[in-house]
Amino acid sequence: MSYLPQSVCHGMLIAALLVLPGVVGLAQSDQSLGWKPHLIRQGDGQGGWVTKSAQCQCLKQSFWGPSKGSWSVFGVAQMDNGEIVLLGTHTLEGSGEDTVIAFSSDQGESWSEFQSIAGITGRPMMLAYLGGGNLTFVTDKRYFSHDYGRTWTESVPVPPAGNGSFWAVEGNPLVEYDAQGNVSRMAEIGFNFGPPGAEGNWPEDPSYGFIRWSYDGGHTWTDEVEPQEWYWQETYEGKTYTRGVSEGALVRAANGWLVAALRTDMSARYLKGPNADHYEGTGISISRDDGRTWSPINMLFAAGRMHANLLRMPNGDLVLTVTVRQDIEHGKLASYRRGCEAVISHDNGLTWDLGHKYILDEWEFLDRDKPYLGPCGHLYSALLDDGSILTAHNNYLSKGITLIRWRP
Repeated sequence: MSYLPQSVCHGMLIAALLVLPGVVGLAQSDQSLGWKPHLIRQGDGQGGWVTKSAQCQCLKQSFWGPSKGSWSVFGVAQMDNGEIVLLGTHTLEGSGEDTVIAFSSDQGESWSEFQSIAGITGRPMMLAYLGGGNLTFVTDKRYFSHDYGRTWTESVPVPPAGNGSFWAVEGNPLVEYDAQGNVSRMAEIGFNFGPPGAEGNWPEDPSYGFIRWSYDGGHTWTDEVEPQEWYWQETYEGKTYTRGVSEGALVRAANGWLVAALRTDMSARYLKGPNADHYEGTGISISRDDGRTWSPINMLFAAGRMHANLLRMPNGDLVLTVTVRQDIEHGKLASYRRGCEAVISHDNGLTWDLGHKYILDEWEFLDRDKPYLGPCGHLYSALLDDGSILTAHNNYLSKGITLIRWRP
């Protein structure tokens, strides 16, 4: 295996400035707490790049001693008491994923040590802050906290999808408030691989994507829709395949549209390969009638980029952040870069400015025996009260959680 880490925030033990074609970043040995200077790249719209200043850090446990196992992030949010909450997992070799939580009261400059959440294991998905100290996320059940994440004493089962099979999630939900600032309803995207007994043969058969609503803070769910616009046909080497979507992120655009960023099934051309999910992609679908019908998928990234998160900025721009497991462009491998990126929409999700995309974090990686491997995954972004964005993602090489604080 050969790799070259290329980021200020991973704390790899390299005490020199690394310069590679098309890559910026400082590698350093400083593992101390706090934000560190970081450079991100933005496309200039003409095939070149400009650099911008940002901040980053890498979280591991213990902050004051040797770290064991690996740490992954699956959710981050700022609460109305000013604190940032971060949810993730800790995994030791041969053990399961322990659900953990940490807090910051100074815009991410410092963090509490991770604490295991009693009685909960697994990856905490669909983190949502509901106001007034109320939080929720999903593992095997949907869990609730009513004291700013300090205790998680309430849970409800996750209802199955309308086809009778499980309801799996990853992404960010939509949370909407009434005039008094109380949560009026939520929506989330879920998926499975078909009804019980007919799950099919994924990945050759499609994923099944759904959207449903809650009017009581996530306790019960209704108004489920399985958008037929989220399926399409592909023919490859004389055989026709149905493709679908799985994970999804939601945001309400400034003009009232619902915008979904969807993890798309891998293209049929990749099915005869290693069938790694590193070849799935990301597309956009828009609803102009509050989620009843949806536009056909606008494929932003046909392969290699997924784990979408959507934010709406105060000026109405939409920010989409994605993990880069394979840098595939126009159907070809463009580089060995891994990391995470962001693109902006200035027109409520209709178009996305790929020519001015942001590279938030990047490093070179190639496993010669398994070139399809993308040693990164899962991502969550939050808009902070100072107008900056906190993007959290996982670099599996560092076995830590990478945090990047930046501004579009």
